[in-house]
Amino acid sequence: MLINATQKAKSMHARRNPNLSVSAAAYSQLSPSVTSATFLSPTVAARRGLLSPSPPPSPNRVETLSPRRFQRKQPLSSQSRLVKRLLLGAIGVTLLVWLVLRQLYADQSQIASYEDGDSEWEMVEGNSLPLEPSIVIVEDIKGNAKWTVSIPESYDFPLRPTHYKTMCHQAMEMSSQLYQEAKANSGIIKRMVHLNYYQKDRFYLDVQEAEQQGLLPPSKTHGRPSGFVDDEAIANDVSFAQGLPVCDKSMTFVMETTDAGFGNTLLRLWMSYGLAMKENRTFFIDDTRWPYGKYSTYFMPPPAAGCSPPPRSQMVPCPHNARHIVVSGATVAQTFGHAFTEEWEDPRKMRVQRQHKIFALLRAGYEALFKLREDDAQYVSEHAASLYGPVTETGGISIGLHVRHGDKHPLEYQYQEDYIPLDRYMDTARDIYIERVENSNMFGLKSKTKAKRHTSSKIVVASDDPQVYDSPEMGPNAIRAQDRIILATKATLEAAQGHKNPWIDEITGWEGGFYRDVFFSLGRPVGNANDMNALDEQVPEGAMKIRELVGRAYLMDLAMVSKADTVVCTVSSIGCRILAVMLGWDNSFNKGNWRNIDGEFEWKGIVW
Repeated sequence: MLINATQKAKSMHARRNPNLSVSAAAYSQLSPSVTSATFLSPTVAARRGLLSPSPPPSPNRVETLSPRRFQRKQPLSSQSRLVKRLLLGAIGVTLLVWLVLRQLYADQSQIASYEDGDSEWEMVEGNSLPLEPSIVIVEDIKGNAKWTVSIPESYDFPLRPTHYKTMCHQAMEMSSQLYQEAKANSGIIKRMVHLNYYQKDRFYLDVQEAEQQGLLPPSKTHGRPSGFVDDEAIANDVSFAQGLPVCDKSMTFVMETTDAGFGNTLLRLWMSYGLAMKENRTFFIDDTRWPYGKYSTYFMPPPAAGCSPPPRSQMVPCPHNARHIVVSGATVAQTFGHAFTEEWEDPRKMRVQRQHKIFALLRAGYEALFKLREDDAQYVSEHAASLYGPVTETGGISIGLHVRHGDKHPLEYQYQEDYIPLDRYMDTARDIYIERVENSNMFGLKSKTKAKRHTSSKIVVASDDPQVYDSPEMGPNAIRAQDRIILATKATLEAAQGHKNPWIDEITGWEGGFYRDVFFSLGRPVGNANDMNALDEQVPEGAMKIRELVGRAYLMDLAMVSKADTVVCTVSSIGCRILAVMLGWDNSFNKGNWRNIDGEFEWKGIVW
């Protein structure tokens, strides 16, 4: 039966089968798994395995099935005629029962079960849309089967990460199924086609087009989502957003993540912005459930959009060629996965040079969005002038060291369970000084000039481990990158309090560096690790204030180190890769002012 836009469209979506059995009449709702930023507990495994390789029976094919034809055989002997008649009778009764049942259940759901590991999914055909965000198959005005995205109006933006991840999995399987059915029906498509990053899926119907054809209910306008970050124009004029037309194409970056680190979100934010600009999309930022609080706590407003965001039911996580796309930690493998790498890497180049275009996307995001809040930006500007100014005036060199400890270990095999020794940082800094200052001025210079230049050169250190600053390897010449917000050790905090309780560990410092579990427990009344399972999403105000201080310290450290002439760091650290972006391509790689000491590994963009 062909379904056009004037009829009540059927839809097909994926759901979990709790009974692990195929039932032609069962239709249970899929309970959404609502897991957000997870605290100190392993993330619940996302639903895996929507569909099996074998496609479900097409409703059109089922309705056109006909009884099997049997060839007339030679007359049998008189002894077998009775058996033949009984067999034909049984076949006739079976066909009759089958036709009756087919007629009775023609309008009911037809279910095909697909199993993958411990999860089982069902393809359900019916006359109503699913009650949760899901991928559905509809028939457009030409009678062609297409898949699209259905997001009920009852869901707020942004959806849960499990919703985005599950929908992208469903979309991939739905598209594969439609390709297989097209192959079986027409024979035109000989094999499953691997779509390139910008190759349009011929079976995808954009939500806006599906609404125009009456296949999905029209989206309701709810205005600008409350979690959207105000841009420059709105920050200057609150009424600016009123009356603006809806953007033709957009990309919304959702800052929600289960990662405690600031760097991952920052890197993905910049990459998303650069990609949106290349694709002529308007860029929006949502900070509804960001573990670090509000975007405006750290940065100035982003560039003005000039148009209004689309209805929330039209903002989908996939496919990438959708009119309004959502990027989040849950969809990073789809947005910046293999297809993205194949599209944006330069196959004609070797090693890090292949990453030039990807680096450019990040650099565009950095230049547009890395604008610290006004007071922090003023501090960085003044402190950098006082710290680096004398070095520049006397022709010396400044060397920035970024030391990451905590729960981030090096890539180099011999240090995978430990950290790169601090001696290696200092040895590299010394080699840079000899190469850039002493060797380049060996001839024709007086010893007095050389001594002056030696004293003007400085080593600036930023680390998540406060013990690094006082380590003997650093020496007396190492200077802390910034002292506006300092991560202190337990001993420092106890000394500031003026007393020490030998029985109760009242104070927790940052010994050893940044750890995910320590971050999520900041300001929380947690007695042991098991108590973290009881923490909800509502972060107390005091705990959020501590998180904000940690985030601001991290950003000011990066800002100060990036202003040095050269940077020494470990590429296994996200902060190290961010510093390369802040230095710039020519400065980092062509001039060699970005030095990785974590083995022979090279710079790489997003690692998903």
